[in-house]
Amino acid sequence: GIKNNMQKIAEQGFTAIQTSPIQTIKETTQNRTMSGSWWVYYQPSTFNIETNGQNACGTKAEFEAMCEEAHKYGVKVIVDAVLNHMANDGDNTISRTVIPDIRDDSSCWHDVSRNSWYESRWDITQFCMGGLPDLNTSNTKVQNYAKSFLKECIDAGADGFRFDGTKHIETSIDSGCASNFWNNVLGATTSYAQSSRGITPYYYGEILDGPAGSNDKNNAQNILNNYTSMMSVTSNNVSDDIRNQVNGGNAQGAARSDLTYSDGSAPAPSKAVLWNESHDTYANGSSSGQSDTTLKKTWALVGSRAESCGLYLARPRSASDQIGTASVTAWGDKEVQAVNQFKNSFIGKTEYLSSENGYAYNERGTEGVVIVNCSGTSGNVNITAKKMAAGTYTDQISGNTFTVSNGRISGNIGSTGIAVVYNPKPAGPSASVTPGSKTYKTDTLELTLSYKNATSGQYSIDGGAYQNFTDNHNRLGSCLRHDHYNKC
Repeated sequence: GIKNNMQKIAEQGFTAIQTSPIQTIKETTQNRTMSGSWWVYYQPSTFNIETNGQNACGTKAEFEAMCEEAHKYGVKVIVDAVLNHMANDGDNTISRTVIPDIRDDSSCWHDVSRNSWYESRWDITQFCMGGLPDLNTSNTKVQNYAKSFLKECIDAGADGFRFDGTKHIETSIDSGCASNFWNNVLGATTSYAQSSRGITPYYYGEILDGPAGSNDKNNAQNILNNYTSMMSVTSNNVSDDIRNQVNGGNAQGAARSDLTYSDGSAPAPSKAVLWNESHDTYANGSSSGQSDTTLKKTWALVGSRAESCGLYLARPRSASDQIGTASVTAWGDKEVQAVNQFKNSFIGKTEYLSSENGYAYNERGTEGVVIVNCSGTSGNVNITAKKMAAGTYTDQISGNTFTVSNGRISGNIGSTGIAVVYNPKPAGPSASVTPGSKTYKTDTLELTLSYKNATSGQYSIDGGAYQNFTDNHNRLGSCLRHDHYNKC
């Protein structure tokens, strides 16, 4: 389903997609609804990519094909990896489906009979999260399995990872329970990805409400800094608060710029992942009742940020949809595309978040602003320009003209309640070839050569003389034979 939507994903301005977990899971999700079975993905039985068809999202072969399609469009693939725990047969048990080499080795487990009460880093990292059997992540065997799985994903086409339950895996500076898990696993994975594919993976970890327990908040920032020295982290408190403020019509609250967790720690902006909602907030009902309009307005604020990564949840059409269904829901709307293209156009530019007259807005550099009407839809905008240079600009959603004059931004926001105001620079020339590769191993192959924003193009085969082509020109590739394989 993701593969079939890849062109739309790229056209919407998304530069990466994140899958649900692709590990082998304890029971089938085929022909089951999202609301009844989404949690099964977070109960793996192995450290391998699914091959037996139980996972309704697809098999390893389908994942590889999806990655290949993503890379044709320049879209990177992030895998949701579950490394902290494995499947149970009921709270605080180890599932019979877990591979015997781990299941029957007591050194691979913490005390699975005890659950974390979130008072200290010790109990957060050494006991179970909600009755799920907690792996002893300081154990070399467990670490080797984790490394093997991440390397398998890299080989299959993954470009990065989201780590479930990150704060439940100890750091190298945790008192009394420190381990080298993250340094060892991520170090090995990065080295492998660089040597095998020439890429440096993107990593981010799920940290909810901050890394510290209720009794060790004084060390929260040090613990967080250790995590962010190796990965980005989710900023859930801020993300959810912004969405709720938008939903409540509070522009001042929606223009929140800090990234502070409930324990007082905060990641650097470049290490934060913000969202409009998450799979957890959708599944637990805290965001599912909020409208697509609220979610898109929230995206305008979190998706336009200068340094933080934005994560847009592709909601199912309903909670009763079958798992594995990939629909074009609100993520495919024009407002989302405009925000994404705005963010991509303003890379490296500063941000300035403000609120005034019921509008929350984010100025990027001196030539762009995203404006959200938190209390309604269309309306006349007259707000203070903190950074915007004087001039005339166009809202990329409605096409309406906005002006900046005498320190004021003015114009008419359209019916979506969102305005993405800037003047895009003309796109430069680009060329493409279909099928999308540069190296081919076959006797003959028909290729389609295309270009954009140009009047002519040239191509070369195996370093030979350049030849001219016109847009959408078909070329039957000539081949040279080299040592038992063909290279076109």
